[in-house]
Amino acid sequence: MSPFAEVQLVTARELRKSFRSAKGIVLAAVSVAGGSAVAMLFAWFERLQREKLPPGIDAHDAQEKIFSGVYPPDTAARLAECPYSLWMMLMGTLWLAPLLVALLDFDAVSAELQHRTVRFWTVRVRRSSYMLGKYFGACLSLLAVTFGMNVIVWGATAAVSGLPLASILRWGLEFFAVSIPICAAWCGIATLVGSQFRTPMLSLMLIFATFFGLWILRVAAGLSKAAWLAYLYPNAYDEFLLSPSALVVAKGLLGTGLIAAVTTALAVVLFERRDV
Repeated sequence: MSPFAEVQLVTARELRKSFRSAKGIVLAAVSVAGGSAVAMLFAWFERLQREKLPPGIDAHDAQEKIFSGVYPPDTAARLAECPYSLWMMLMGTLWLAPLLVALLDFDAVSAELQHRTVRFWTVRVRRSSYMLGKYFGACLSLLAVTFGMNVIVWGATAAVSGLPLASILRWGLEFFAVSIPICAAWCGIATLVGSQFRTPMLSLMLIFATFFGLWILRVAAGLSKAAWLAYLYPNAYDEFLLSPSALVVAKGLLGTGLIAAVTTALAVVLFERRDV
């Protein structure tokens, strides 16, 4: 069997396990329920924001002023045209991504190491294919959950805000596309950390500790002159990926791609050498 077919096999198995297990079903249900509630809140806020603007103040100008405090001027001017509720959903997706990937991926390898079922796979597929399949399974599971939440927000925004459906779909798909490389980076980190332990609970705790440590580095970067520390934190790249400049977007894709590639490659190398 080719390595590509082996990766496909393990990935498909991970997807089935994610959404057929009790954990996966509960997590998906909670995400959809939470997404529905958040969707109505965001859509209501979008409508309220437009209706309560003081006379003489344009919604576009008001949004540009808000975004200018977060992003560079060219990005703020571009985002001033988007539905504000969809940008809020993007921020919610980026903040939820570490939590979701930790809950989806913490026992992907550690549980099989604990129960020795990993030996069933390592005699049938290459170890590198096994780890890559675990990584892609985690990524696709996370993206499926977040996409479902986003679709609910798009529908609620279209129903409540009165904005054109074409505009909602355009910005919604673009914001979801921005979240993909960032989610991929989080999955790479979780795969690396989670695969080092044989106890799922220990794996979960260390994944959360790692994510929290990366957030601390992001805060430290903002308080110090070591701005490069922020680039170790995947969510820091949203500014790059939302830019109207193709060159800046490419830098964001490079940064998140490096995090995903380096962490996944390191997970493969370490797994190749360990006794299972």
